[in-house]
Amino acid sequence: MWPSEAADIVMSVHSDIELADPAEVAVAQEYLGLKNRIGDTRDRADRLRALADHLDEQASQDEDALRELEGVLGLAAQLKIEQLDHELGGRRLQEIAVAVLSKEIQPGQAVHYRDWYALLCAAGYRARGKDPLASFLAQINRSDRIEPVGGRSGRYRLRVA
Repeated sequence: MWPSEAADIVMSVHSDIELADPAEVAVAQEYLGLKNRIGDTRDRADRLRALADHLDEQASQDEDALRELEGVLGLAAQLKIEQLDHELGGRRLQEIAVAVLSKEIQPGQAVHYRDWYALLCAAGYRARGKDPLASFLAQINRSDRIEPVGGRSGRYRLRVA
């Protein structure tokens, strides 16, 4: 609020309650200015908290990517299991499939499971089993981080946290 707006409010308050003393008018102006400043400060703090949360999430994702790159480059102290065998199954297939998908699409955006499996293969992985695509589909259906879109459409999306 601009000082002139505060002055207008104070003058209307002044006329409503008849502040006779100029000191009371000054205190009322100070009161209104402080009240507005507190509101603005709280709004700014909320925006900064949201930004900090976003930056923290981004840093976590970057750290995950860094660990993946360290593993690929052999800089990590221990090889990851998926480096030994790119055929995945069970829980590990779910984890890698969700990680690959989360790098490619936004939460809430739908993808067909065949396209998702193509993304997994493009990242250098495949599902273990006689029918890898069926194994992949069975595992992603067990994940609590994924939800189907529509009835039997074959489309899935990441759950919004």
